[in-house]
Amino acid sequence: MDRVTQLAEELDALHRGRGFNADDVTEQLGPVLAGIVFADSEGDAAYGRDLLRRWLLAAASDLPEDLRTIFLGASGLRDVHPLLTERIATLADATGLSARTVRRRLREADRLAAAALVNRSHVTPDQNPFAVSGWYVDRLEATAFLDEVRPRFHSLREIVATHSGVVEICESWSIPRPANEPLVDDLDLQTTEGCEITELAKISPSTWRVTVSLGRELAARERHRLGFSVTLPSRAFVRPINGFVPVRRTRSFRSEVHHGPHAGLTRAWRIDGVPPMAVDDDVPLGEQFDLRDGAPLVAEWNTVRRGLAYGIGWSW
Repeated sequence: MDRVTQLAEELDALHRGRGFNADDVTEQLGPVLAGIVFADSEGDAAYGRDLLRRWLLAAASDLPEDLRTIFLGASGLRDVHPLLTERIATLADATGLSARTVRRRLREADRLAAAALVNRSHVTPDQNPFAVSGWYVDRLEATAFLDEVRPRFHSLREIVATHSGVVEICESWSIPRPANEPLVDDLDLQTTEGCEITELAKISPSTWRVTVSLGRELAARERHRLGFSVTLPSRAFVRPINGFVPVRRTRSFRSEVHHGPHAGLTRAWRIDGVPPMAVDDDVPLGEQFDLRDGAPLVAEWNTVRRGLAYGIGWSW
């Protein structure tokens, strides 16, 4: 089934019952329509309904006037009768057409509206596993343990599904190659919560692609926590930053660094949304931490912007 045909069937299903006015309409959308409407935005009851309204009105604006009237009436955007049969009867009275003819023209309107939605969304199938839509990160917590024999980095993500059907996600990990050290052949990566590694592929000398299964399909708006822990061979392989550069929508981020008295840190600082290349200059980019008591360093951001670097950097 092609994309337009599937979307037309999902629009047909949307009209049933109360249509747009159903209490759970944002949770009942088909996967193609939900992907267009929500992408990686949150399909909650208020914001999601507003997004859906905008997309349906935009699609209806591309229809011939007679089909637009039928589409808007049947969907519940212009008629709040609780049953589709009642809205069809109202349209039949208003247009002078039989109910059977109205239903046939509604199917035609659905097909044209589906084509309009596909054209307006500018969404094309993307096989890049890092670009798959359907979820965003509500919170990311990254903890570096520099006080252990082998440095360890732990991350905990709380993700939110924006539409149903999410069963796996793809992430990447990189380990820099220090001078006079061999390349790392195997990534010592473990899952600690909420997922299972299904593929671990080395895609460059220093980077691995990690695909994990969530164990089940997530429903729209469902939250899910995923934990990972990666252990490095020695301090020589540590890039002196515990942070990230978001490429996917991320709401909040927390960075924590355990360094202790023997980690050898000489200074440490916040990285508050700077161009990624700047973090490799080994100079303080933000407020510096007091290292004298050896307490864990903590920084938190309630808003992060895609493409900018956040975290804690240090020298040793």
